Amino acid sequence: MTYKKIMTKLYCKLLGESIHKRLKELQILQNQIGFETPEGEFELLSETTVGQIIKGKRNLSFNASLAFQTSLNYPTPRKLFFPNKEFMLQLFQNLIITILTDPIFDNSLLKKILKQKLRNYSISSNEQVSDFTDYYQETLITSLLNFISEFPEEETSYQIAEKLTDWLSEFACLISQF
Repeated sequence: MTYKKIMTKLYCKLLGESIHKRLKELQILQNQIGFETPEGEFELLSETTVGQIIKGKRNLSFNASLAFQTSLNYPTPRKLFFPNKEFMLQLFQNLIITILTDPIFDNSLLKKILKQKLRNYSISSNEQVSDFTDYYQETLITSLLNFISEFPEEETSYQIAEKLTDWLSEFACLISQF
């Protein structure tokens, strides 16, 4: 598996959970997600599509992202893809745990540096990772939001995940400086 595949799986799962939570908060059903077309018609996404996106099993295409952005009242695409601070902190925590546990990172300098920064990390101790991301949250969030514009060129969840894969090098630099 490649870094891109791992990031796509991690990001899409987290994004789906976030969308699902927002749907519940706004009391919107899966068959009520849609957007207005340039012709003035309202196009709904299928319940199957919405369900697969919520489970993190499907790409959030341009039309789907437009539908979710409209239906969930997000003012910009970035707000849909990175809805709040809690989402980003969870993304960082999941990313760190993945780097520490996934075999693809076994020979990486990033994993070695993270282990040094998180002395005595054990797989069962996610609290330490949470404390770490909470402590450095301002720097991590600023870095990520500087990397992803309000209206990103990337229009799908897979493209955002690829951009996050590119951001890993900046993430590694930040971790080494902490």
